[in-house]
Amino acid sequence: MRTAILTDTHFGARNDSQQFLDYFLGFVENQFLPLCKEQGIHTIIHLGDLMDRRKFVNFNTLNQVRERFIEKLEEMDITMYCLIGNHDTYYKNTNEINSLKELFGDRYTRFVVIEKPSEIEIGNKVFGLVPWINKENKEECDEFLKNTHADIVCGHFELSGYEVMRGVKFEGGMNDSLLRRFDRVWSGHFHTRHTKNNVQYLGTPYQITFSDLHEQKGFYVYDTETDEMDFVINEDKMYLHINYTDDLILSDLSKYENKYLKVFVTEKKSQSKLDTLVDNLYDAKVASVTIVENETTNIEDNEMADMTLDTLALIYKEAEDFYAQMEEINVSKLKNLIQDIYMEAISQ
Repeated sequence: MRTAILTDTHFGARNDSQQFLDYFLGFVENQFLPLCKEQGIHTIIHLGDLMDRRKFVNFNTLNQVRERFIEKLEEMDITMYCLIGNHDTYYKNTNEINSLKELFGDRYTRFVVIEKPSEIEIGNKVFGLVPWINKENKEECDEFLKNTHADIVCGHFELSGYEVMRGVKFEGGMNDSLLRRFDRVWSGHFHTRHTKNNVQYLGTPYQITFSDLHEQKGFYVYDTETDEMDFVINEDKMYLHINYTDDLILSDLSKYENKYLKVFVTEKKSQSKLDTLVDNLYDAKVASVTIVENETTNIEDNEMADMTLDTLALIYKEAEDFYAQMEEINVSKLKNLIQDIYMEAISQ
């Protein structure tokens, strides 16, 4: 039996921008649901953070998510098990009040909210589903992970030593020792696709911020009979880049329409040529153009680079240098706080 795995859709991100919502739901309508229909998939596991806003919901966003995604599941006879993620909860220390239950839970028979650690059977596999772990449910989740007979564990885990962004490891989170006995562990929460030991962070299905510029996005399909996990690439990008030199010729600018573009200037002898390019890009209805002038910058298409890493790394270094000799300051906790604030800022 084939099952689709999705995570961190963050509907409503970027201040409920209609442009981004169309991009997100366009992925659902044009790629995700058509593949589910084509392959006869009737089960989806969503690993958390369905919605982006923790404190409130934009009614326009809610209406479109319902009509363009959740109600389509009902029409297509697809059941989606949706784990609570940290963005789906109102409070940080409990999952009791959550947007999944309030907005969708009682209205749709095919939308199943996972509020407590649970086991489900799909085909010949047992899945252990673990919602966002917090102070209130930590003991319950720990006991579940110690005793469940699940073959595969799915969660929204905040694990120490894993990459919150490309090249930036999270510190101060949950130890992965309780997860090591399982065949596979799939997690949402961190948006960068990566694997360590038996734990696989699946990442967002599409670009959300410029830090996703060189990240490969998409979703997964798992076959319970063959135990094979296929990654389905999402080729639709919101963020693009150009390496600019004075002799650059772009004959077709239509692919940049409604996209966010960074122009890395590697050679510039004529300011007027660069200005002409920028004018032409805006005439082609590019959503935003950012000029990065650095003669040593040369970003190749196949390079996996995190465009936010330098900024965060510099902030970390300043914190370490300034507070290293102060015993009363826990630098690791400070870096985690800086990271949380930074991630919140770039997601707006």
